Amino acid sequence: MERRDARLFQQDATNNEGWNIVELESHRRFRQKVNELIHLTTLTEITTSELQQALQQCREEYGPRFVTQLVRALHQEDEQERQAVVALLVLLHDACTISPLQRLASDKRCPRSIRLSASLALAGMGIMVERTEDSRRVRLYAIS
Repeated sequence: MERRDARLFQQDATNNEGWNIVELESHRRFRQKVNELIHLTTLTEITTSELQQALQQCREEYGPRFVTQLVRALHQEDEQERQAVVALLVLLHDACTISPLQRLASDKRCPRSIRLSASLALAGMGIMVERTEDSRRVRLYAIS
């Protein structure tokens, strides 16, 4: 009987670049924490100061990765969750969010609701989104 090559199914011992179970579990807990914060925002019994405290705690624990995940969370299908993310971004008021939000607000490939949410978050932080001249509509008239 022919012996098949088992190298295809063996994991390379020298290659440690892959994800291990601990990293996957950590990433899952991180995403779960962000989703908990989004749902906390919709509750009426939580105060703004408690929410700000929870945001700062997550910011200290997860660093810039937390802020990036909040900006990505604007891609929610549910309008209420997207509004909650906007409120969280405004409360957090982190300078790291300004550039990604500006790119998101001006990206014509994104749905209009997501661009508006990004613009609303920027406006809540006091940042104005500048429109360029190429976004103005040019009207051409033919003279006969």
